[in-house]
Amino acid sequence: AHLDKRHRDLLKALPYELRVRIVLPILRQKALQLDSSPETLRLLDEIGEPRVPPPRDAGPGGLQEPSFMAATGQADRITRQSEHTLTSALRSLSLRSLIVSLNRAPAGERQQNAIDDLLHHLRLRSGRLAALA
Repeated sequence: AHLDKRHRDLLKALPYELRVRIVLPILRQKALQLDSSPETLRLLDEIGEPRVPPPRDAGPGGLQEPSFMAATGQADRITRQSEHTLTSALRSLSLRSLIVSLNRAPAGERQQNAIDDLLHHLRLRSGRLAALA
């Protein structure tokens, strides 16, 4: 499965914090189905850590929706339905594709390292699990 152009463009326009807010729950679910080790949990938590402290007037999850709207240039066209269809499309992606979708957004150094480490860790774990089967 892959994202259509509309979803790719929407995902590309999202700032890292909002992209993580949408992708991380799906990524967490799929990663934990493969490996629920403490290392996997730690890396997922690091990916979700904010790069900077949220502003005091931030909404749920420490995100300011207007900055997302300004970043996409689609203030009047971004709706809950768009987020819902994007989330549905993301659920159809492979674990690797979800990780890569986060990798394409500018992240802080710590988050970028956690994304790279998670991909490497899960590759190793999936190889070990396949060898055990």
